[in-house]
Amino acid sequence: MSAVSIVVLTTGERVIAQLQEVRENNDPEGKPVCLVMQRPYILNVEKTVGDPSNQEVQVRFTKRLPYSSDTQFRVAFSTLLTIGTPDDGLVEAYENTVAQAEAAEAQATRTEVSAETGFVPTESTEDAETPEV
Repeated sequence: MSAVSIVVLTTGERVIAQLQEVRENNDPEGKPVCLVMQRPYILNVEKTVGDPSNQEVQVRFTKRLPYSSDTQFRVAFSTLLTIGTPDDGLVEAYENTVAQAEAAEAQATRTEVSAETGFVPTESTEDAETPEV
């Protein structure tokens, strides 16, 4: 996994993602063109309810483009205000969120394959009868 960064966009969104720089002709010496955010999540900070002297906050991750099945998005440099390094606890929470999303996607893919074929594979299918057509 590449380094995780926090990006503040000109829209005011605070996004956590893995960043990669895209260069002209994919040449390491080429001119930088844009950034690619992999698995971007918007960071929402919420104060915990309860004791007013308690200064703890809770960070909620929201998928940046929830209606897209894509996991990588190109971002123009002009849309960036700043890029920073998150603390270790936030990186760990992000990696757990990404792992959960990948597991859910893998489960959905397995379900779709089974649904399309009408045949649910079992551990041993050699003795299975072939349905007549």
